[in-house]
Order: sequence, then C-alpha cells, then structure tokens
Amino acid sequence: MTTRQRLAAILLWSTLVLVGTMFGASVYQRISLIPEWGGALPQSVVLYFRGTHSGQAIDRFWTTVTPPTAVAIILALILNWPLVARRRWISRGAILFFLMLAWTAVYFVPKGVIPLMKRGGDGLTPEAITQMARAWIFWDWFRMAGTLGSYLCFVKAATLQHGERKPTSLGKAA
Repeated sequence: MTTRQRLAAILLWSTLVLVGTMFGASVYQRISLIPEWGGALPQSVVLYFRGTHSGQAIDRFWTTVTPPTAVAIILALILNWPLVARRRWISRGAILFFLMLAWTAVYFVPKGVIPLMKRGGDGLTPEAITQMARAWIFWDWFRMAGTLGSYLCFVKAATLQHGERKPTSLGKAA
C-alpha cells in the first residue's frame, strides 16, 4: 500500500468518525433535547432557550464539528479519486452531506436556530413560535435521513478494496 493509499484510507475513516459523530449528535438531539424544548409549545421553547446558554451550547457543538467534517470529506474525495468504486460512493456521500449542510444554512438556521434557539422566540407570537418549532422538528427528520444516507455511502466506500484503479490511456492502472 502506498503512502497516498494509506492517507486516503485514514481520511475516509476520519470522515466516517466525523459524520458518525454528527449523526449520533442528531439522534441525541432528537431523543434528549427536542422533547425538552419542543414538548409543550410555545412555552417550552421560551423556557428552554430564553435567558439560558442552551442555544449557545448547541451552536458551539455544531460549529466546532462541521468544518473539520467538511474538510475531511473533501480531502477523502480528492485522495480516493483514482479508486473509481470508492470515488462513486464518496461522491454520493459528499453530495448528500453538502446538500444537508446547504439546507441547514438556508432553512434550519434562519427558521429555527436564530429565532428560536438563539433568541428564545423573543419578538415572536406564541403561534409563530409553535409553527416554527413544529416545522423545524418535522423537517429535521429528513435532514437526519440525509445525514444517515451520507454516512452509509462512506461506509460502503470504506468496504471497497484499494486495488480498483482508473485505467490510463495505455490500458494500465494509474
């Protein structure tokens, strides 16, 4: 095994650990946190987030784990690129991951994180808090499914052998 292959494998396994951590945190959030702040809307949002550091703690985790995960995915894709079968699965996992990340940035942050978790619903009517929280909770199931799909693509890539390389114009493996 070459140094590049070793590094490619290390980055792929690092990606698995990081995406697995993000999925695990989503499951934890779903089981432990969401019932706390979404259990008796709208009061539960106000009590859980307003005047507390709960939103900051949640934000601190996600803003700490997401950037290195994204970098690991990109580097794993680049270093595994010559391995065609791995490339396909890593590409699929990367596409899903970055779609979920973009969805988070354009929907979940402005429609939930900022108004509900950072501001505790301050300035919103009780009806608006309830509507935002219910929508966020509902759509988060699909974001979790996308993250799981991404993780499973990386698992599949990790099961593939190193020897499958892209042929060159001379018919030999690159």
